[in-house]
Amino acid sequence: MQPKTPTTVYGKRLRSARLAKRWTQAQLAERIGMVDSVSGATRVSRYETGQHDPDPATSQALAKALGLPVAYFHATSDTLAEVILLVSKLPVAKQKEALQRLKDMLAKSEEGR
Repeated sequence: MQPKTPTTVYGKRLRSARLAKRWTQAQLAERIGMVDSVSGATRVSRYETGQHDPDPATSQALAKALGLPVAYFHATSDTLAEVILLVSKLPVAKQKEALQRLKDMLAKSEEGR
C-alpha cells in the first residue's frame, strides 16, 4: 500500500525531515516518547497527512527530535523555511547580526521605492 501524500505544509516538511533521518514513523514516535510504536506511528502518519495537527508540546518534541526549529515546519514559503533553518544553525550572536543585516536590506529596499 502506497503511503498517503501529505496535504499540509507542516506534513510535507515533517515527512521530509523524518525521511532525511531515514527513520520510520514508528522510530520517530519512539524518539519523542510515544510508548506504543504502533499507535505512535499512526499518530505521526496523521500529522504527516494533515489529518491531525500535533499539540504544541508534541510539535516541539518532533522538532527537537529532528533537530529543527518548530518555526521551520510552519513557514508559509519554502524560502522562508530555508531562512529559518539557516539562521537557526548560527550561534546567537551571528543570528543577531543576520537579523540586523536583513533589517538594513529592508530599509534600503524601502528607500528605493
